[in-house]
Amino acid sequence: MSTPPQASPPTGPTPPDWYPDPEQPGQLRYWDGSQWTEHRSPAQGANPATVESQPGAVNAPLATYNGPPILVSTMNDVPGYRVTEVHGEVFGLVVRSRNVFSNVGASFRTVFGGEARGYTQLLSDSRQEAQARLMQAVYDRGGNAVIAMRFDANEIANMMSEIVAYGTAVTIEKLDDKT
Repeated sequence: MSTPPQASPPTGPTPPDWYPDPEQPGQLRYWDGSQWTEHRSPAQGANPATVESQPGAVNAPLATYNGPPILVSTMNDVPGYRVTEVHGEVFGLVVRSRNVFSNVGASFRTVFGGEARGYTQLLSDSRQEAQARLMQAVYDRGGNAVIAMRFDANEIANMMSEIVAYGTAVTIEKLDDKT
């Protein structure tokens, strides 16, 4: 476990182990590798609606969408609402791999049977991150909803998992009760 720095992080790109604070948008918070510490610093030019994860960081917190609410529906329409504008296809994509030790452990699991919990967590986290990126893409296009949302998954080079969440970005508005 690393010791949190006593000074604020330097300006410019976010330094290692400093991440957007999940409790206070616009702030950075120090992650010691296993838990959040109480060390905080103002983010440098951060857009609280932007979805970012820390590439290559071990146990980095998942990217989350922090912008205005985006309705995500697997249906082609939303009961009680009408589509007023279509912004086009949007997607959120994540490609991840497990470390070599996790792969060895999972290969033993395949010999003896049972759930490969590490891979289950990897895929669950990847779906959440792909959906957060999808919501960011909807926001960036000016929509407030995504309809016909789907997930797709593939394997790349027998080492990495690709998860994509995709759908159609739209603007919806609530129908009048009298209609």
